[in-house]
Amino acid sequence: VIGLNVVLYNHAYYFTHFIDADIPRINSQTVQQQGWQERLKLGFFGVEIPKSHNKILPEVPFKTIHLMGTPQLEAWMIPTERRAQGVVVLFHGYTSKKSAQLSVARAFRQVGYHTFLVDFRGHGGSAGLQTTIGYHEADDVKRAFEHVQRRYPQLPVGLYGTSMGAVGILKAVYDYDLSADRLILECPFESMKTAIHRRFENLDLPTVLLPDLLLFWGGWQNDMDAFQHSSTRYAQRVSMPTLLLHGQHDARVARSEVEAIVSQLTAPHELDLL
Repeated sequence: VIGLNVVLYNHAYYFTHFIDADIPRINSQTVQQQGWQERLKLGFFGVEIPKSHNKILPEVPFKTIHLMGTPQLEAWMIPTERRAQGVVVLFHGYTSKKSAQLSVARAFRQVGYHTFLVDFRGHGGSAGLQTTIGYHEADDVKRAFEHVQRRYPQLPVGLYGTSMGAVGILKAVYDYDLSADRLILECPFESMKTAIHRRFENLDLPTVLLPDLLLFWGGWQNDMDAFQHSSTRYAQRVSMPTLLLHGQHDARVARSEVEAIVSQLTAPHELDLL
């Protein structure tokens, strides 16, 4: 029992703490290519995940913004060349970075929206090596939203998030009652518990007790209530129009998860299946 908890403690730690080193990403396919000693090591200690970095820059004029606070966040302000209709703040997913949102941001600018792309804590150019999969990232969403509100007080502000970014937006609305004008949420997971269970299923690992122990240790390490980290709960306080996007072939987030979130929305909303 002690050994099992040590293993799950290690996995929870490396799932939420990145390595600031240029090491290759390991997935289920590369694991199978390792020797038995290396696989045993990965199974016991967990998989080290390198911190993401923005290796490409916007192709149009932009300004790098640093949001002061703990931790310091890095963002790009990329204005539209058209008559401004509003501002969209974009948030990436787990282990990703703001540069991954450049193509989406370009589409918003083409229809007249300034774009503000944010690196979550522990990702890209922002400080730290730790993530809480949307839990404490809700504070990052709040800080970015308030910065944009101060800079463009006369323009409506929308929030766009992918996966962890979508969950962080929902929690920020739940915790801080953000007065955003619109939400666009791409593939948010139903809850942290559901996400961990699905990860175990995808790896053909037992889903009895082990995911719960992983959640316990992850919550303890990161000062979060992982069992209550739930998009369906956060969605109950959403009061602004919301568009949800879901890829029908998404292997990580099931359609039923997004539909569970939709069922809790009382504000005008729409679900688009891609």
